[in-house]
Amino acid sequence: MFKSVVLDFGHGGLDKDGNYTTAPNKMHWHSKKEIAYEGVFNRQIGGMIHAYLRTKEPDVKVVTTVGADDPRDLSLAYRVGVANKLKADETIFVSVHSNASKKHNARGFEIYTTRGETRSDSLATSIGHHVKELYTELKLKLRFEFEDGDLDKEGDFYVLRKTKCPAVLLECLFFDQWDDYSLLKDAEFQKNMAWKVYKGIIAFIDMRKTVHQ
Repeated sequence: MFKSVVLDFGHGGLDKDGNYTTAPNKMHWHSKKEIAYEGVFNRQIGGMIHAYLRTKEPDVKVVTTVGADDPRDLSLAYRVGVANKLKADETIFVSVHSNASKKHNARGFEIYTTRGETRSDSLATSIGHHVKELYTELKLKLRFEFEDGDLDKEGDFYVLRKTKCPAVLLECLFFDQWDDYSLLKDAEFQKNMAWKVYKGIIAFIDMRKTVHQ
């Protein structure tokens, strides 16, 4: 039975002096003279997921690899270590990111697991189905991969390969594409996105409870 959720807010944030701790990576200058900082969006959306879990699920232990108000860009090994200190059969790991592309024109949502069929696939499918409700409503692109019958894409991200528990990585939208960026910085979108991810997490936990009853 899953009792713990580890939330990982990818990359760094803005420090007290307004400096981006992941610069020059994971940021993009838009032509309209605005700068998109991926780590900031990751913390904003992830922080709301954290708030929903803490206030609505008192029986679930919620752990973050870095605080939503902590701008440090902590190492991948440290982030994985936070998850691996907990019991693997009682823990899930959700890493929150937004994406970028070489031509700065890609859009949409992706969810990743490691390669092959693992327990992470069911977690990805549960979150993906709930996010799909929001993205369909907003007519946003869902970049799912159906070749193996799952919603998730498979990749070699360190935080997925090295965690012992079921783990997924979300790419909420593309911060380097103007329309996606405009949504990522919108408080209403952030709230709705976080709510769908939260619902997907809890649906997965509830499903696993039923299996073990």
